[in-house]
Amino acid sequence: MLADIGSAGGLHRRWTPIRANVSAVLFDPLDQSVGSERDRYFPVALAEGPRQATIHVTKRVSMTSALLPNAPLLARFWDKPDHTEIVSTLEVPTDSLDRVMEKNGIALDVLKIDVQGGEFAILSGAREALAGSIFLAEVEVSFLERYVGLRPFDAVIELMRSGGFDLIDVGRIKRYRHKNSFGVVNPGLGMGDRAGRIAFCDALFFKNDAQLMDRISSGDESLALKIILVLLTYGKADFAAWMFDRTRERIDGALRGPLEKLFKSLRGRRLGASGLHRALDYFARKV
Repeated sequence: MLADIGSAGGLHRRWTPIRANVSAVLFDPLDQSVGSERDRYFPVALAEGPRQATIHVTKRVSMTSALLPNAPLLARFWDKPDHTEIVSTLEVPTDSLDRVMEKNGIALDVLKIDVQGGEFAILSGAREALAGSIFLAEVEVSFLERYVGLRPFDAVIELMRSGGFDLIDVGRIKRYRHKNSFGVVNPGLGMGDRAGRIAFCDALFFKNDAQLMDRISSGDESLALKIILVLLTYGKADFAAWMFDRTRERIDGALRGPLEKLFKSLRGRRLGASGLHRALDYFARKV
C-alpha cells in the first residue's frame, strides 16, 4: 500500500510495471479525483493534526503550498518571484496521516511526500505509521527556506533517523540561479559543476537493518518479497539482491528460483527494461 501525498498528476511512472498490483491512497487538496476500485482519494491536506489551513495557489501551480513563499529570499533568483506569485487561496481541513490511516484501517508500506515545504509537519503527524508498517519513504527536502516556516533538510533527516530510517539516496536535485545584471544563468563551464544554489531534492529513506529484519523474521510472509519489489522499482537492484541473500528462507520456495534467475540476469545486464517490467509484474502478482 502506497500513500502519495501531493499526488496531482498521478503516481510516478516508476510504478507502471506493477501498477495493477499497487493500491494507493492519494492526498491533494487541488485534485478533485474520486479514486477508483484500487485507489482511495482523501480530499484533505495532511499536517501534524486536525485544523484549518490556507492553501496558497501560485502562478506556477507546482509551487503551491500551505506555507507562504519566502519573498525576500526568492527575489534574488531568476523566475522565482513570478513562479510564486499567489493567484488564489483555498481554505481546507487538515488531519494527520496517522489519524486518517487509523480511521480507515489502512497499513502503509511506502510513503511519498511532495508538498512544497510542509513535509516535516506531515512526517510529524505520521510517527505511528513510520514506526509501524512503512519501510520506504520518498520525501522532498529543502536546503533553503523557500517558504516561511519551512523545516529544512537537516530537520527532516533527524526526524527520520529518530524513527529508524536511514538516508539511502537523493535525486531530482533542483537548483535556483541568482539574478544578475549580465544575464548569466547556467553557462556550463565544465568540470561537471553546475551553476546555481541547491534548493531542494528528493530524499529516499529506508528502514534500518535491525528493525527491518525483526519485522521480516516475525511478520508477514510476503514482506521480504514486497521489499525486494519496491527496491527494484526504485532502481536499487544491488540492494534488492542483498536483501534476497538475507531473506531467501522467508520467501515462497516456488519463487526463489525465478528470483535467482532475475538477479543473475541483472548481474550480466542481459535484461532490458521490458524484461524487467515483465518480471516485476509477475512477482507483484505473488505478493
